[in-house]
Amino acid sequence: MMKCAKREEAIVDELSKLYKNRGFKRYKPGCFEEYSLYQDNKDFLIGKNVISFSDLSGKLMAMRPDVTLSLVRHIDVESGAAEKFYYNEKVYRQATGSKNYKEISQLGVEVVGTIDLAVVAELTVLICQTLATINENYVLDISHMGYTEGLLSEFGTDKQLVAEYLKSKNLHDFNKLADGRNYSKEIKDAFYTAVSVNENPELTLQKAEKAALNDSMKSAVAELKELYAIIKRFGYADRVNIDFSACGNADYYNGVIFNGYLKGVPHSVLTGGRYDRLLTKLGKTGGAIGFALYLGEIERYFARDDESVDYLIIYDDIKQIEALNLANEKNRQLKTVRLSRCVPEGLVYKNLVDLTDGEASK
Repeated sequence: MMKCAKREEAIVDELSKLYKNRGFKRYKPGCFEEYSLYQDNKDFLIGKNVISFSDLSGKLMAMRPDVTLSLVRHIDVESGAAEKFYYNEKVYRQATGSKNYKEISQLGVEVVGTIDLAVVAELTVLICQTLATINENYVLDISHMGYTEGLLSEFGTDKQLVAEYLKSKNLHDFNKLADGRNYSKEIKDAFYTAVSVNENPELTLQKAEKAALNDSMKSAVAELKELYAIIKRFGYADRVNIDFSACGNADYYNGVIFNGYLKGVPHSVLTGGRYDRLLTKLGKTGGAIGFALYLGEIERYFARDDESVDYLIIYDDIKQIEALNLANEKNRQLKTVRLSRCVPEGLVYKNLVDLTDGEASK
């Protein structure tokens, strides 16, 4: 895994410099927190299961599954200020699509304190730069909890059910529900607008503004129009989608929501948003916004280069020393080499040297 590690380290180093150049300070949390912090805020976590243990005093502790909760708990911000942090840490939780716990590299940025348009825009641009550092072929989906909450408030007791249909873009079941409830054309059109993602964000925002049913939805569109104008000015408009079907937990999130994707990776690799309500829940004042990049989610992306070598050398008992000499020679030529008695499953190689038949042809 050496080549993968070097690539990941290089990316982390480049991103750390990017954040430092914008005045973000490195935050170093402890590996453990009281279990109650995560138990009380489990809906904020991507994974609900936490590795817990009792310390020597009998207090129930947990291995850190997330950095944001630790940061917010331990940071106090003066009124009117905005503290900016970045981190590069390990978290411990179930990996996506796995039943096993895993140590996952998590890199992120958080701003705590006074949050204004400049802060939100700066963070959005940093997200684009972060994704582009890994792969220029990326997409950033932006949503807004104000629009989502405003829309769902129109559905009364069906709010939770419609929320599920919204997240999954389930038009079939929504239409069945709408027919049974006799929803107005305006309400149905607002739902259809929310689940539609147009390649032109400006057109999406125009339609969303026209479909807005209340002040919450109108205010959200107005904020996103300002934000998108700034993104466009900085040259990132062609990598951004407006997707109102994406939303976070309303107990924590209250503004813009981010989901970042890379070509070839099946899951979102970056998530974030504005989470003032988490501060309130933890007895803090002010606002907060941030994002986290989950390097563990792009291991397959890294593995493409990691699993590739210039030379695969196959040897037997007789050719062991010859294989070692050839490997050393190729290394001196700055080539990567894998020695093996057979072709390893899944290994990508440019040249095969089979010494078992006595022919080193490449």
